[in-house]
Amino acid sequence: MKKWTEEAWAEASGIYAEIIGHPFIIELADGTLSIERFRRYIAQDELYLGNYGRQMFAFADMIEDPSQKKMFSDFAKAGLEGEKAMHQLMIARFGVDASASPSRVTAEYNAHTEAAIRTGCKEIAFASLLPCIWIYNEVGKHIRNKAVTEGNPYFEWIDEYGNEDFSAAVEEVLSLIDGYAAGTDEVTRSEMTRQFCEGTRFEYEFWDYAYRAGR
Repeated sequence: MKKWTEEAWAEASGIYAEIIGHPFIIELADGTLSIERFRRYIAQDELYLGNYGRQMFAFADMIEDPSQKKMFSDFAKAGLEGEKAMHQLMIARFGVDASASPSRVTAEYNAHTEAAIRTGCKEIAFASLLPCIWIYNEVGKHIRNKAVTEGNPYFEWIDEYGNEDFSAAVEEVLSLIDGYAAGTDEVTRSEMTRQFCEGTRFEYEFWDYAYRAGR
């Protein structure tokens, strides 16, 4: 049997292709993305991250195994601290309005992960939270391999999600969810894939909103 992560990635691969082909990601990589669009993105991501951080620790509380609980909690804490530091740098550099109201996409994405956590099923909750971890890492690595680094005002964002330490930590997270998926039934496994694909679509819509909302 394939690993669940292989199956889930295959199901979401079309959406991922749309993400890396999106002008937001292409222009972020070459440093030509407008400041207005990046500001809009960071403002929404700051709102999203506050709820997502709480949800990450709510999921950690669902993990029974002490070593797994510690691994995920440490991952969540380190990741959130790194993102917060990068956000503060970007907010100061570009004069981002951190008091913006949530967009439809931000609100719906947070509601999606919250509903998954409320099922009480750790496998489903984990799968719903995974796109923000895995997709960002894959996008970060993709951009890092081709980005214009000299004079790119968004380099810190690229480095945050594409660096080797984050990538190694994500591999541990993927191994953990594969272990959970291997021990569950086909109905739950299928719902995990649906949750992951829906979250991946929200990731696309998040960047698309930032790019097109001003038009």
